[in-house]
Amino acid sequence: MSKKKEHGDRNKSLSDKLLQEKVYYDWTITTAFYSVIHFVEDVLLPVTIEGQYCKCIADVRKVYKMNGRHEARSYLVTEVLGPGIGVKYNWLDDKSRYARYQTFKLQPADALKAQEFLNFIHKQCYPDKTANEKK
Repeated sequence: MSKKKEHGDRNKSLSDKLLQEKVYYDWTITTAFYSVIHFVEDVLLPVTIEGQYCKCIADVRKVYKMNGRHEARSYLVTEVLGPGIGVKYNWLDDKSRYARYQTFKLQPADALKAQEFLNFIHKQCYPDKTANEKK
């Protein structure tokens, strides 16, 4: 297991636990977002972009000439994994920033949606091999 996946799984476990306990919905969402950061980087990196080898998201940022790693990661996610994942990734990014910097008072529905998006992205990054073998 890669370190990125292991880190993502750990954050996902915490996000799941917080949601089950019905506390700290802000951190349910934030840890969901931190999970997907690790999952998408695990499957996207390393990558060659415009002939340049990128081993980390900072390298991707330089190639794309973007202001930050989050912007570069978002663009890479949408370009490579598709808009269906990109929209969910960006929702998690936006909602976790809102939770961290605007208000921690979020609704259970937001936390449930974050978990739904986290699980969707996780499944796309790590499809069940037995399900694929049956097809």
